[in-house]
Amino acid sequence: MIWLGDFNHHHPLWEEERNEHLIDYNAAQPLMDLLADYGMNQPLPKGIPTLQSSSSGNWTQPDNVFCTDHSMDFFTACGTNPALRGPKTDHVPILKTDWDKCKETSTARLDTRPAPSPLVTDEEFQSAARNLALTLDETISETVPLSKPNPHSKRWWTRELTLLRRQVNKASHLAYKMRGLPLHP
Repeated sequence: MIWLGDFNHHHPLWEEERNEHLIDYNAAQPLMDLLADYGMNQPLPKGIPTLQSSSSGNWTQPDNVFCTDHSMDFFTACGTNPALRGPKTDHVPILKTDWDKCKETSTARLDTRPAPSPLVTDEEFQSAARNLALTLDETISETVPLSKPNPHSKRWWTRELTLLRRQVNKASHLAYKMRGLPLHP
């Protein structure tokens, strides 16, 4: 099991000592309880920055990766690349892809790998896991584009908000056109 995302908590297990002023043990306790209940480990090393504060420029680590013991061996590396952040953003951008193309590419790549068979030994399992990881890595490199956010865009604006704004503008225009009719709401 793997959990990753913006947990929006600071804790000495992952935050650098210089960010001690951000640590709120009470706020992080529910997350810590869940990590303990599920036996989660942290493959992302302590102190790896995942967010830069817009106001102070301080680098912190509210985003994180957690996994169970048996998943930990599948991580060969876990890190970030702050250079990939878009302008006026504090987190590394989220990737998006054409899932149909991704599925086609991964299927084609899997067809070039050894056919599935029962895995009897640890070596066979490790080889199958490496082949799968390599296939996924190649597929992601080929089909997942890095986002190129407009420097003037607002991170919180969504397509749904655009559609709602159009509805409001149409209603406003209609209300203006009907302003002379006393019985029109």
